[in-house]
Amino acid sequence: MNIQEIIDFDALQRVQDSFTKATGLAAITVDFRGNPITKYSNFSSFCEKIRKNPKLYDTCLKCDAFGGLEASRREGVFIYRCHTGLVDFAVPIIIKGRLIGSMLVGQVKSSDDDHENLEYITSESLGWKEDEEILKELEKVPVMSYEKIAAVADMMFHVINSMVEKDITQYVQEELRAKDQQLLDQMKIQAELEKSLLTKQNQFFRLLVNPNFLFNAINTMSCFAVIEKAPKTQDVILTFSDMMKYLITSYNSLVTVEDEISYMNLYLKLQKIRFGDRMHISIDIPRELRTIKIPPMIIVALLDNAIIHGLEPKEGNGTIIVKGYAENEDFICEVIDDGVGISVDKINSLMKEQGVSEQDNQFKGIGFRHVNFNLRLLYGNDYQLEIAQNRKGGTTVRFKIPMESNGGAAHV
Repeated sequence: MNIQEIIDFDALQRVQDSFTKATGLAAITVDFRGNPITKYSNFSSFCEKIRKNPKLYDTCLKCDAFGGLEASRREGVFIYRCHTGLVDFAVPIIIKGRLIGSMLVGQVKSSDDDHENLEYITSESLGWKEDEEILKELEKVPVMSYEKIAAVADMMFHVINSMVEKDITQYVQEELRAKDQQLLDQMKIQAELEKSLLTKQNQFFRLLVNPNFLFNAINTMSCFAVIEKAPKTQDVILTFSDMMKYLITSYNSLVTVEDEISYMNLYLKLQKIRFGDRMHISIDIPRELRTIKIPPMIIVALLDNAIIHGLEPKEGNGTIIVKGYAENEDFICEVIDDGVGISVDKINSLMKEQGVSEQDNQFKGIGFRHVNFNLRLLYGNDYQLEIAQNRKGGTTVRFKIPMESNGGAAHV
């Protein structure tokens, strides 16, 4: 953690300058290595001359660093003598148990004989005592009682801690806001990508089934069926034509439940030709719920899965119930079959967000995964598909649509 990222240095400099003017002491704030991070405040000419000597300046930096470390170890103010014998004290700046800097205050002589034994933070320097100019400056250094030094140190400890506590709170809040905004931006980008992917998928599907080419081919087949006197074949072709019109006209819009049921009846008409009396379908959706808008092909896709993967492998007859009802503020639709069923492991695999591989996917084409993708994109993760085993065999696939959504909007 960097002290420059947390503390308001302009405010700190103002506090430091005001403090030194009021007390007559000198002060500077340093990082944990002893390097200055504020300007000197009220420095004595004695200390300025001492620090002009490169060797003595290095010793001053060591005093500053050691003073801060010792104050950190004691978790409070540390009063000591610097290498020239002046009294200083260190106010530690500690965040989450880690020393990030210190305010060093002092450059005074103690007037109390009782505290002549204050410990030196480093070895005492002696060479400077031969310099008469420096000795003259030493005579100008202010004298202060130890009691006053201790009281001033305690006051400064509380001032610094209050400042840091306020700054760290603001720093943490700004970091959280930045991370929240970053997360929102990522979610928005993801939603836009998913929406774009869905649009591209639908556009690609439409290109595969070119309307003009498709209906020309259907008309040709229908004419041949009439010429060859094959009314059942003609009926199948016309049914298929109506199905394609529904697919093409509703591919990128929402449809009513009634429209979906109409398409479902066309689809079942073709399946009846294939399965005959083996298949029994029941549609139980009240009239008052049939005006609700839903994504197209959603019920039919689940019905198709129930027929192909539930009833087709089953020996004998099979039944599928398509049930719709209101629950709370949602429209609920269930596709229930009494087919061969699906294992718990397969259900868990299908319900995973990443889906299953193409080689191991029972629900291919525009089936389970496509329906689930559309539901989550339009209404959010709370509206994804649910799959469950039936107690008496078979499978129930369930989805819900918020009725107040007026058809839904892309979920961001």
